[in-house]
Parts: sequence; structure tokens; C-alpha cells
Amino acid sequence: MVKKKSFVMLVLTVALVVFVIGCSGTKTMTSSDSVAKGGKVKVVVWGLDPMAIGSGNKDMIDEFNKSHPNIELVTQAMPGSAGYDTQDLSKLTAAIAAGSPPDVVNLNGPFIMEVASRGILMPLDDMIKSSDLDLSKFYEYTVKQMSFKGHVWGLPGGMDDRILYYNKDMFKQAGLDPNTPPKTWDELLDYSKKLTVMNGDSYEQIGFIPNFGNSWLYLYAIQNNGKFLDDEGKKVLLNSPENVEALEFMVKGYDILGGAQKLNAYSSSFQSGANDPFLSGKVAMVINGNWALTDLLRFAPNLNFGVAMPPTPTGGDFKTWSGGWAWGVPKGTKHPQEAFEVTKWLTTEGPKFQAEGAAKYNKSQNRTYIPAWTANIDLNQYLTKTYIEPLDNTNVKNAINFSADAMKNSISLPVSPVGQLLWSEHARAIDEAIYHKGNPQDILDAATKKVQAELDKFWSSNTSLN
Repeated sequence: MVKKKSFVMLVLTVALVVFVIGCSGTKTMTSSDSVAKGGKVKVVVWGLDPMAIGSGNKDMIDEFNKSHPNIELVTQAMPGSAGYDTQDLSKLTAAIAAGSPPDVVNLNGPFIMEVASRGILMPLDDMIKSSDLDLSKFYEYTVKQMSFKGHVWGLPGGMDDRILYYNKDMFKQAGLDPNTPPKTWDELLDYSKKLTVMNGDSYEQIGFIPNFGNSWLYLYAIQNNGKFLDDEGKKVLLNSPENVEALEFMVKGYDILGGAQKLNAYSSSFQSGANDPFLSGKVAMVINGNWALTDLLRFAPNLNFGVAMPPTPTGGDFKTWSGGWAWGVPKGTKHPQEAFEVTKWLTTEGPKFQAEGAAKYNKSQNRTYIPAWTANIDLNQYLTKTYIEPLDNTNVKNAINFSADAMKNSISLPVSPVGQLLWSEHARAIDEAIYHKGNPQDILDAATKKVQAELDKFWSSNTSLN
């Protein structure tokens, strides 16, 4: 979900673009630039691939153009790229500087504020207020991700969360109650040892790998009530005692099973799809996203598994974290109102038609369709009623519903102008700690110092946002 681009290059690129924008005039638009045949206003969207097989994207696009007589949604691959990935912000900022940005762009939700804080996006507040869009229909933390300094800079689209999956049959074989998953960190480590089976010096199966699947230090830190920034967003708290304890727990999780080098050498052979290690019985417990249920239903529909909230230090106050994607309107668009209408539709009505198209494709392939969750509560209820309730696999259906309920106890990634750097330093800290390249306190101290320096630079050079 998170793309790790060079933060320094991002800052330099954006600074150059802001300078160019300030020194250049506005490009004169011709009628062919802005109006499609039949008098429709063309709204160019980056990040929506109509050719993605089985995605339902084309069905959604066609429905929009059919139901909006005055607007044509036109998808476009990012210039100079191999496809529809929009995370290379240098191309977006270059398009803005040239006076020809897309009208709508799909961005990594947790980092949309980082993009907005550098003048790349338009605030949407006025258009939200003048429309009938009710932001309370979105999960609260997804709107928080879009918000910065009193403005909303995007609308949240697809989203996810993370839960604990565990193999009940493997629990029975280890003498554990298959209906009692671990609730505390200590229980998780104890279960991990009991569920790990060795053949000499080699693993036959592993109980639990702390950073396998999709958990990261973020998950363990928020479970320990850790924070990464202060409430003003100006002080980095990556090295707080709560976060240090969380990283120490991750290290312990590796060490009790032979260490990161040995575990990661074994897990390097893991594959996806039908050969996923959880589905094939090589891993007994994994913290993973709700997207994992699609492969589970397709490749291991009869797997005897259970789900639970990820264990916490105390066995209570369960939390998880969410990422996702969002739609923003780049600065300099020639059609802000029409762009907002597209953005609004893509986060409210559009996914219904996307799901319908994807479901038809899956049926043609003799597969069962599981829709992706959105940030819109009403949409999720519609998708559940239409596609989840009719499922005849009770175990999978219960897991899907559990994942949806878990979103109520989910926390987003830190909203910060240096969010990507914070992410990359947090990830680097995990690797250094589990490989014992230093103690967790010193590693997080160094990471905090690095991120704080960039955060201070940002605030000192963006005084208008103070």
C-alpha cells in the first residue's frame, strides 16, 4: 500500500514546481482540451485503469458517462509511466507546472495530506458544503486522513484493516483450544512457540512471524497506546517508551523462534495465491489485511480457520490500523466543479457498478466474488447485503463481517507532511532491530532525529500553514 519514494527528491521536485507555477502564466485552453464530442466537459482521471481484468472499472466508468449528460469521465495513464500507478508525484507536479494536470487523481490515502501540504491539491470544503455529500457517512478516521489545517483535501475511497487469522486444526494438534485465540502479547508468543514444529534445524511449520503478512510496528505501537506525532503534528514521537516497547516485542517474537535471519531465510520461499503459507499450513497465525479473504475463499474454501483482533499487551482495548486510497483534485484543474462531481460519485455510487462488473467477471470464471471495502459506511452495507449475505461459506462470511466490524476500532496512519519519511524510517527501524544492529531505543532515537529534522524544515519553509 505504501510506496517508498525518495522524500528528499519529492521535496526538491515540489519546490521546483511551486516556483515554476508562481513564475508562469496559465495555459490557454482550447475547446478540444476541455469539451468532448456532444458538448460534455471532459474530466481526466489518473489512477483508474479501465483495462484491469475483473476489476469492474470499465463498468463503473461506462455507468458514470451514461448517467451524467454533461460530463465525460476520461481515464488516462500517467505520462511517461507504464500504467495507471499515480504515486510518482514528480509527474503529477510536472503536469501542474505545465498547466495540464489531470482533473482527478487517485492517491495513497494516508499520505494525501503530505501531497496537499505542498500545494499540489485543491481544498474541497466549499464544494462539499454546496453539495449534498454527508461526510458522516464515511468512517471518521478516513476523513481525518484527508484533513489538514481545517481543510479537506480529498475524498476517501477504498480502505482496509488488519486482523489475526489462525488455523484451528493446527491449534488442536498443538493442544490449544481452537476457539480461544491469543489475546495478549505474552499469549501470542507462547502460542507461537507451541505452534512451531522443527525437523532437526529446519522449520516444518511456524507459529507466528511478527512482521509477516501486514502488521508493521504501527500495529504493535498503537496497541500499546503509542503515538508517532504530538497533537500539533510538529514533534515526532517515534522513540516514545510505548513505541520502544512495541519494537522490543517484535524483536522477541523473532528471537524465540531462532532469530530474524533464520526465519526470514525460511519465509523467503513463501509464495502467494494457492501456495500462500497460511493457506498451505506452513504458518499457523498471521496478521493480515481483509484482502486475504479473497484468496482464502478461492484457494482454500474449506480451511478450518478463525479470526480475532490482533492481541494487545493487556488482552483488552483492541485496535487495528487502516490504510487505503483516496481521490483528490489537483491544483490547476480547469473543471473543479465537474472534477468534484466525479470524485464524489467515485466514493458513493460508483463502487456499486464496479462491484457489479467484477462480480459478473468472477462468475464467468466460476469464482466467488468478495467486494473490497470502501470508506463509505452506506456503501459497505450495500455491498454486504448484495454480495456477502448470499455467500454459502459461513466461516468466510463470518470472517468478512468480523473484518468490517473491526473498522470501527481502526486507526489511520499518522497524518503528517513527512508521512512517507516517517513510514520508511519506521520500516527501517524494524529491520535494524530484528537483526540486532542496535537496541530498539537507539534505533528509534536515530529515526526520530532524522524525521524531526525534515519536519522542522517543512514548517520553517511553509510559514503560511503555521
